[in-house]
Amino acid sequence: MSTLRLQLHYPDMPVPQRAHPKDVGLDLTAMALESHNERLFFIDTGVSVEPPEGFYVEVVARSSLSKTDFILANSVGIIDPDYRGRIRLALRYLGEGSGVEAAAELIGRRVAQLILRRREEATVEVVSELGETIRGIGGFGSSGS
Repeated sequence: MSTLRLQLHYPDMPVPQRAHPKDVGLDLTAMALESHNERLFFIDTGVSVEPPEGFYVEVVARSSLSKTDFILANSVGIIDPDYRGRIRLALRYLGEGSGVEAAAELIGRRVAQLILRRREEATVEVVSELGETIRGIGGFGSSGS
């Protein structure tokens, strides 16, 4: 089993953990708030990570965030394996008016999940055409509704 090393930056803060033994993500708690403007906020999770060799981490919203008027501004956060700074979340407020008060209510709540992922190496080859498939170039809605 691999070991993900965590550094916690606030005394007595919750240790990121899985809510259930077979859950994939470790829950991250909003520890501090920085307002960029009344609709965009940066949340400090108080956590820095050191993934094991050959891994990186992703940060995704917890499903419960959908019960608020916030979304992750960048959808998924990729934390490179050599980054050692604090994990911060950019949250965009979609509700009515200013989100300052609503953002403050997130402090102390689990808002995101940290997922350990295997890092795959690949070389890049530029080609003049790609192999044929049955689907071809069919994109949005191409498989029916």
